[in-house]
Amino acid sequence: MDTLRFYFVTWNVATKSPGQDLNALLDFPSVFNKNKPLPDFYVIGLQEVKSQPQNMLMDSLFTDQWTSMFNKILCRQGYIVAKSVRLQGIILLVYTHMKHVVHLRDIEAQYTKTGLGGLWGNKGAVSVRFNIYGCSVCLVNSHLTAHDHLLADRINDYNTIISDHQYHITETHNILYHDYVFWIGDLNFRTDHPAENSPSAEEIVATLEKVEKDKFNTLLRHDQLLAVMESGEAFSEFSEADIKFAPTYKFMIGTDDYDIKRKPSWTDRILFKVITNTYENVTLRADVISYNSLPQYTISDHKPVVAQFNIKTQRKISASDVKPKVGKAQIRMRSAVVSDSAEMPNEVAVATFAHLPDEDQDEHQPEAFSNYAVRVVEFEPISRIWYIGDADFRTQCTLTPDVEVNPNDWIGIYDANFHSLDDYIAYEYLSKVCVAGAAGAEGARGAEGAESAEGARSAGRPRTFTLSFPVGSGVRTPGFYRFIYFSQPNNDVRSVLGISEPFEVSSKEDRLVNIDPCIEASTSKPSTATSDVFTDFTGLDVAKLSRHFSNDLSID
Repeated sequence: MDTLRFYFVTWNVATKSPGQDLNALLDFPSVFNKNKPLPDFYVIGLQEVKSQPQNMLMDSLFTDQWTSMFNKILCRQGYIVAKSVRLQGIILLVYTHMKHVVHLRDIEAQYTKTGLGGLWGNKGAVSVRFNIYGCSVCLVNSHLTAHDHLLADRINDYNTIISDHQYHITETHNILYHDYVFWIGDLNFRTDHPAENSPSAEEIVATLEKVEKDKFNTLLRHDQLLAVMESGEAFSEFSEADIKFAPTYKFMIGTDDYDIKRKPSWTDRILFKVITNTYENVTLRADVISYNSLPQYTISDHKPVVAQFNIKTQRKISASDVKPKVGKAQIRMRSAVVSDSAEMPNEVAVATFAHLPDEDQDEHQPEAFSNYAVRVVEFEPISRIWYIGDADFRTQCTLTPDVEVNPNDWIGIYDANFHSLDDYIAYEYLSKVCVAGAAGAEGARGAEGAESAEGARSAGRPRTFTLSFPVGSGVRTPGFYRFIYFSQPNNDVRSVLGISEPFEVSSKEDRLVNIDPCIEASTSKPSTATSDVFTDFTGLDVAKLSRHFSNDLSID
């Protein structure tokens, strides 16, 4: 057994802009603790990000200030955006460390509106689900109905989200069917005393001032969320770590003083659920490492709440058994190789890293669960330069027998130091660029090639495809790039099956200067569409425009 660490943030930012340093929010190592390990995943849920009805279309096309700020911080630490989703002011950002990218399977986002009886997205939930190392994970960020007396509406919001939130993966089409579920957000449950003995906000604040450190049990006995969890009306399937922090709402903005217009309440919560005995060969568990609020942040009337969890996965293979590949570009790279050990019941993907410090390499690599088939695409190292305007740039990729080729499978072309899976520069469908391979390779174009490839797959043999990228594939600027193979059985679900080593693109007239891409990602200055996706946009991001129009998750 081994673990993945998840770091969660939930924060109602009250339509304010980032005005404080966010590094402490993410618990980065400090000068006093330089060796603190970073999490494998960051999951950030925001509520009340500034969003106005007249700006809904513009909000969907341009990155908000909060997302830009988190991108700037986390992507410099080696994280990429695995998936993000926005429903008006509700945003969910899922970051993963680069070493886990090729193990992300069946990524899908969904949303449910609950405002105005389901017509408006000011309240509701957004979510991202995926599989990682054989287990399924669902991450939900929600903003439920406000006000003390509307408890029944919050209960109804929860049940509506559970009922309406549906995914395309059959065995996990419901939120609660996933191995791990983490539900974060401004759930808006309040403190609720009996009517005959209900203290005022001033009296609650006075009581809090006298409470011994971390001992809030007296007030928590009147917490609405704990009550409905116990009664089974809502969130009864979930657990919560012990609350040892003061109520996170409502504060006077810019201060640590409660605003006595509202009773102090724990509106901002992080809940979790684990199906422990799904698999024969492993017992799943989620261990709470920490659960706190951060009172030093004063730009909102809510305090952010953070939590860390270790979740269990099964591991067996040692990275020392696999020789790392070294790329010509001297850049942090990713490639996937397949172990051919006859002792293993299934072929297991092992990620190798070149030019990474020893502490960045896992001592062990994940093993599949007993019923988990590892699907991997390995790109051949690209040794020659791709010259802009080449009529037929070719490379090869090898698919393991477990990979089922879908009509919508595609290959994205990314900057070598890409920061988000959505930031492709161009893409080509596999069926368009796949031609008959070299001697002994299998083709995928035409009836004969398809039959041959299917025969190899049926026989349990890897298939090698030759990829031919025509003029106009999208790379028009010199620099370093990568290919990423996406399996996409439908328009809503995608898996990352392989990432190439960096390769060089140059103009025939002006050879690319030999630089160290670790210092500078590219000699190019891309167009407005891709130059800096983490700054406030002043022009239209054309590269993302078509995605937003095709994905109604971002247009609410």
